[in-house]
Amino acid sequence: MSGRSSWTGVVSERLRCFICGGSTDDAADYVLVELTAPAAETKQYFGAHAGHLNGVLAEGFEVEVHLM
Repeated sequence: MSGRSSWTGVVSERLRCFICGGSTDDAADYVLVELTAPAAETKQYFGAHAGHLNGVLAEGFEVEVHLM
């Protein structure tokens, strides 16, 4: 896996929406998606607007945003 990042730290800045490609800087429905694989120790992060993510999820799946 040479040339690939193995960084697994915390994402401290908002990522662009991986659905629309737009900025999430002021989005109230920003979500951070963490993707892992059982055979790997690395993680992949995606940022998204929850509304856009809900638009592409399979039936029965839904993202809800709870402000903390």
